[in-house]
Amino acid sequence: MKHVLIVFTGEFKTKIYPLGGIFQYEHALVLNKNGIKTGIIAPGLLSVRRILKKYPYKKYELSKGIPIFRYFKKNLLPARIGFYNLLLAREYEKIGMKLFEKYLKKFGKPDLIHAHDIRFGIYVANAIYKKYNIPYLTTECSSETAENLFPNPLKKSTINILKKSKAVTACSKPFSKVFKKKLGLKNIKVKTIYPVLPGDISKNFTIKKKTNKNFIFITVNRLDKNKNIKLIIESFIKGFKNEKAILKIIGDGPEIGNLIKITKDSGFERKIIFIRKASRKAMKKELAISDCFLSSSLHETFGVVLIEALAFGVPVISTRAEGPSEIVNNNNGFLVKHNDQISYTNCMRKIFFKKKKFNRLKLRKNIIKRFGAEKFAESINKIYKKCLN
Repeated sequence: MKHVLIVFTGEFKTKIYPLGGIFQYEHALVLNKNGIKTGIIAPGLLSVRRILKKYPYKKYELSKGIPIFRYFKKNLLPARIGFYNLLLAREYEKIGMKLFEKYLKKFGKPDLIHAHDIRFGIYVANAIYKKYNIPYLTTECSSETAENLFPNPLKKSTINILKKSKAVTACSKPFSKVFKKKLGLKNIKVKTIYPVLPGDISKNFTIKKKTNKNFIFITVNRLDKNKNIKLIIESFIKGFKNEKAILKIIGDGPEIGNLIKITKDSGFERKIIFIRKASRKAMKKELAISDCFLSSSLHETFGVVLIEALAFGVPVISTRAEGPSEIVNNNNGFLVKHNDQISYTNCMRKIFFKKKKFNRLKLRKNIIKRFGAEKFAESINKIYKKCLN
C-alpha cells in the first residue's frame, strides 16, 4: 500500500479556523513519514455565520509534504433540519468529486480512500468509489451519534454506504460500541483507530520543575452542554474556597454566559479564569504549567486534549465518557461518574493535597507509548493492509 487520500468534510486548517482537521493532518504526517504517499481533500459548505464575512483560504497548498485541496461553497440550508441533509450530502459529493479529480490529475490515483465523518465524508468516498473503483474505509469521531443528533433522513443511505466500506472504524473502543448500537449497524463490525498524539507535543522535550505559587487546574473545551463544564466549576467552588488554587477554562461556546454567571454569583471571579481564545502555542504553554487537567463530558468519542495533557506530565480527572474511560486509569488520574460533584471534588482535593502522587515523566512516557506516532503507524498499517487484501 503506497498511496492514501484522506477525505475531510469541513474547514480544514484555515486562517479563521486553524484547528479544523488538525487530527486528520497529524494522521497524514505520520503516514507520510512512514513512506506512504498521502494527500487530503477538504470539501466544505460554509454556514450562514461564516458566509456573512469574508472567508479567505488557500484552495491548494503543500504543507510539510502533504498536498491539501480545499473548496468551500456558501450554504443557506441549515443542517440542523434533518431532510436538508440529503441535499447537503449530494452537494458534498459534487464538490468532493471535483476536488478529487484535481488531486488525481496532479498526484495520481490513490490505492485507498480514508473518509473521516460519516455524515458527509463517506458520501464523497462512495462517489469516488463508484466512478473510479477505489476502495475506502471510514472513521467516525463526532459525538453526534452518541448524542442522538445524527439526522434520521441520512441513516438508511449511510448504512448502505458503510456496508461497502472496507472497514468501519471509530476512535475508541467504548465509542465504537455506542456508535454501532445507536446507528443500528447490526451486521457491520466497528473497529477502532485511535487518534495519534500530535507531533508538536510528542517530540522530545524536558519537563521542567514547577514553580507555580497557585495550584493550577485546567480544562480546554468547547463550552456547550455536552462538555458539562458546570460540573467542573461547581466542584472547584465546593472544594477550593480557601485553598491556593485557580481554575483556568480555555474555550468558548454557547454556555459561556451561564458559566460566567455561576462564577460571579459564587464570588470566584479571581479564582476561575476564562480564556475564550488561545492559539495552539498558548494552549500548550498553559498545559505545561498546569497541575491537573479536568474533563467532564457527557459524551467524548476520544479526547485528544487528555492525552496532550498527559504528555506534559499532567494527571487527569474525567467523567466516565466513552474515550476518557479508555485513556484514564489509576496510574494517570481518576474517573468519576457523570454529574457526581462530590466525588469529582474529592478527586480534585486528592491531587491537590498530594494524597495520590504522579510522576510527570512516567505519565509522559506511558501516553507516548500508548498513543504516539510509532504505535499509530503500526496499527493503521495493519488496518490498511486488510482493506486492500
